[in-house]
Amino acid sequence: MHASALPTIGDIGGLIAYVFGNPYLFISSTTVMTSGLLLGAVVVSVLPQRTHMLRRGAPTLVLILGYFGLGSIALSSEILLRFHGTIPDETETQFVSGLGHLVEAAVGIALLIPFARRHTKTEWLWAHTLALAYWTFQVAVLTPPWFAFQGQREAVLLVVLVMLAVAATANVLLWTSAARGRS
Repeated sequence: MHASALPTIGDIGGLIAYVFGNPYLFISSTTVMTSGLLLGAVVVSVLPQRTHMLRRGAPTLVLILGYFGLGSIALSSEILLRFHGTIPDETETQFVSGLGHLVEAAVGIALLIPFARRHTKTEWLWAHTLALAYWTFQVAVLTPPWFAFQGQREAVLLVVLVMLAVAATANVLLWTSAARGRS
């Protein structure tokens, strides 16, 4: 018997039913807010002053989406590698969700690239500062529920906060370097 690699209507319907039946596996405050930023950028693209607004916000959105995509695929990969032997279906579902988040981020970045060009180093530093503030709020206040997968909330939260601290330290060093360059 030869199996087709293309999904059937039944496969797609089953996937949609599974996502709606298990929304917490796929949707969290982080996903909603970050998707909202992307949707907002799309909506702004049809407004009369869109070029100016998108140009101003593009660097920050690019960095937020970059952190979103990379963080999602990193966590879903960790879950897959760590727990696949004991719970293969759940870990594969999480990995597919991470891939979906990575693709969403990549599409958003691709749409924003024309508006993110030709910004100064200082504008990119401000964008990075705002992106770090956004993600620090997301992690510290709203802590995405998928951090707690299989009881690993504290460990994941610690790793993410350390990574944010490293990124913030790099940001401070870049600001310091930029200030010295202006002197």
